[in-house]
Amino acid sequence: MKRYTIDPITRLEGHGKIEIFVNDEGEVANAYFQVPELRGFERFCVGRPVEEMPRITTRLCGVCPEAHHMASAKACDAVYHVDPPSAAKKLRELLYSYFFCADHTVHFYA
Repeated sequence: MKRYTIDPITRLEGHGKIEIFVNDEGEVANAYFQVPELRGFERFCVGRPVEEMPRITTRLCGVCPEAHHMASAKACDAVYHVDPPSAAKKLRELLYSYFFCADHTVHFYA
């Protein structure tokens, strides 16, 4: 199995690296994303109701609040075993598509 390492990852707020493991057929068998520094923001979430997480996590990072909101909203769905309606999924996709375009534009000109 081959291992590819990308270190450091550029265009990322903070530091990080990715390790990708490729099997003999050339398919990705596993991948690890590692962030060496502990920011400790998770402590803000301990003991809070799960419904507050989308609002709290958007304030953790000024660069990518949409990504944090989407991840925490999906975590809430998983906690409550909810499959959002089609319209909600489309709105989430629209929000994330906006974020994707805006974020790439920022990095292109930064």
